[in-house]
Amino acid sequence: MANGSGDEFDRIVEGLDLGLEFPVEEPLPAPPLVHPSGATANVTPPNRRRAVAWGAVLGAPLLLILATVSGWLLPRSLVAVAALIFVAGSIYLISQLPEHGPGHPDWPDDGAVL
Repeated sequence: MANGSGDEFDRIVEGLDLGLEFPVEEPLPAPPLVHPSGATANVTPPNRRRAVAWGAVLGAPLLLILATVSGWLLPRSLVAVAALIFVAGSIYLISQLPEHGPGHPDWPDDGAVL
């Protein structure tokens, strides 16, 4: 770089209007705190359907594991019913997950929920 080019660069930079003023951002109002299930803080009745679904998801495979470990031969119809119960319980639990669509304040963010 020659000495003349440094002076020319300084002259060009001095003539630039970079506009480094940043707008003042006003904080957004905090959204109201609501539990994902929609339940209020004072009323939290146990959800019987959810308990049955968890029993199906955990109980059906446990039944098959215990039968295998103990050497019991289960009829195919009972194995099929246990598999269907597991699938039904899984589908119910997945359908009960909270929706995080465009109405949710953090919508495009699919990060961890604390």
